[in-house]
Amino acid sequence: MNVLSAEVFAKIVPGLKARCPRLTELDLFETQHRIDLIVAKIQNRHWISRVEARRIVLEQLAGAGVQVV
Repeated sequence: MNVLSAEVFAKIVPGLKARCPRLTELDLFETQHRIDLIVAKIQNRHWISRVEARRIVLEQLAGAGVQVV
């Protein structure tokens, strides 16, 4: 389980909202800054594959300057 710091999470939220407009504030709160839950929420709200949802999250992290291993 990968948990993002509050600082990193705050950086990616605007991009996630832009790419995934169906995400609600409650959805983002419920993720508890966990990457796996963010991916699951995106997948569920937008009816896309887990791979595509993960790609969106990784793109946002890369845009925020976070290196994901």
